[in-house]
Amino acid sequence: MTEHDKREKIIDAAYKVLAERGYDEASTKEIARTAGVAQGLIGYYFSNKDLLFAEVFRRESERYCESLGFIRSHGEEPLTADTIKSALSVPKSRAENNPSWIRLRYELFALGLRNRSVSGSIKDTLARKRAHLTELIESVSKLPEQHSRNLAPILLAVFDGLGMQRLCDEDFDYNAAYDTLAAMLEAYIKSVQQ
Repeated sequence: MTEHDKREKIIDAAYKVLAERGYDEASTKEIARTAGVAQGLIGYYFSNKDLLFAEVFRRESERYCESLGFIRSHGEEPLTADTIKSALSVPKSRAENNPSWIRLRYELFALGLRNRSVSGSIKDTLARKRAHLTELIESVSKLPEQHSRNLAPILLAVFDGLGMQRLCDEDFDYNAAYDTLAAMLEAYIKSVQQ
């Protein structure tokens, strides 16, 4: 197994352990066991547990951005509430199909707020996510770049907030919230394009 493979196994194992146990219960011993590597190897690649967790956040955010690529195919269709709903299906499905990711995101946000060595990594990851979302919004909605850039952090916050509400409240009408979001986006886009 190459050095790169070992590092990847550690990051993947950290994600699994974090998702199952949460930040406070996740130990490097458990991560090493899950990865099938010696515990000391974690320290070789990551000077502390928090930096490993920040790398998990960065990596999962990258994968999430890659999963949004299909949205570009909507760029040629007329924008309606239905095409917007279709474009929103990926962020919506994230909380439905992978609630541990939502839980993990909030734990990592909290980590970034309390640990300066990690906050820069979290900040950079969020900036890349906003930039990626800006590009997608611009390509699909044909909104001017400034409007797309202003809308991206709002949508990112809405995605996270709706996911958290779904996670915490089994009675929350998640589908209705996304339907309303699609209608709001349609109205906003039309108002800017006029």
